[in-house]
Amino acid sequence: MKYSYQPDRKTYDGMRVASLHRYAVKGLSGDVVSAMRINREDGTFEDDRRFALLYATSGDRFDENRPSWLHKENFLCAFTAPELLASLDTEYRIQSPDGGREDARDSAGSRLLTVWDRKSGRSSPPLLGPIDLSCPSGRQETSRFFTQLCGKEVRCVVANNDASNRKEGNAVNRLTSSPHTHQFGNTSSGVKNNKGDTRTVHIVNQNTVAQFSDAVYGGSTDAQGKKALTATRFRPNIVVDHLEPWAEFDLIGKTIELMVANEDAHDAQGRYPLRFRVVSRTVRCAGVGVDPLCPELGVLDIPSLLLKHFPQHGPYLGVYAVVEHYDRFCGGAISVGDTFRVVDD
Repeated sequence: MKYSYQPDRKTYDGMRVASLHRYAVKGLSGDVVSAMRINREDGTFEDDRRFALLYATSGDRFDENRPSWLHKENFLCAFTAPELLASLDTEYRIQSPDGGREDARDSAGSRLLTVWDRKSGRSSPPLLGPIDLSCPSGRQETSRFFTQLCGKEVRCVVANNDASNRKEGNAVNRLTSSPHTHQFGNTSSGVKNNKGDTRTVHIVNQNTVAQFSDAVYGGSTDAQGKKALTATRFRPNIVVDHLEPWAEFDLIGKTIELMVANEDAHDAQGRYPLRFRVVSRTVRCAGVGVDPLCPELGVLDIPSLLLKHFPQHGPYLGVYAVVEHYDRFCGGAISVGDTFRVVDD
């Protein structure tokens, strides 16, 4: 049965971007960003879930030249090893040859991953890196590190989206010269709702998380976040606020557009209105049972808690959306503080 949720309020104007997050390596901690450009050919956050730690036992299920969606049980990730990966703090940054950061589409740029022990903090020497994931040697070293860490052989994998590499049999080492067309997504939502495309953007409503947190802890949360569930636990790309709890579910099947105050000025900067079609709710699993930012909360059975406190919604929190392509869209940017509006059908 198709899901339909009808809250009392029917306007969503003012829904605001509270924070933005990218997870370059599936299962590792994300990076908070103030803005993110979405290129037309990418169709998702740049490099989001572009890499994954595939168990060697599942190696025959992944073809880098013809990648397809695989269930998360095939990867070292928050679903298969939540407590282990929660003990790590990671940073991923895009660096141009001159040392600049976040220089999109620079074919000679580096993709640098650094891993620290979360308890020791970033002031301590890193456990790994910075290591360049854009070259085979960097991915091999990353594979060795995580193999030793988890006790099972894993391989750091990425899709080969460059047709010339496939034709010539070259190793995948110039990632930024080719579009990001395959995403190691957590669910098959994009595949089912976007003509087989794996790319999605995950949106979480901060007010939904706050209401859920109050239900779990009896309203005992405070300004410092003591005994509180956080939106980042649910691994969102976009956290929104100024929206009633659970009202994001009513957006399923609708298109939301980024509001641009001065359209001409934004166009001059290469920014065009981004549109997202909300395609499904996000089913929760054991992968969000541990919050690395609040380890004192212990392991929580999030699906069971959702069913207990909000049975009308089931084990769902968050929604998946896909980037809509239209005549005027040739790439756009999203920034913290931007707002959305629902586009009329």
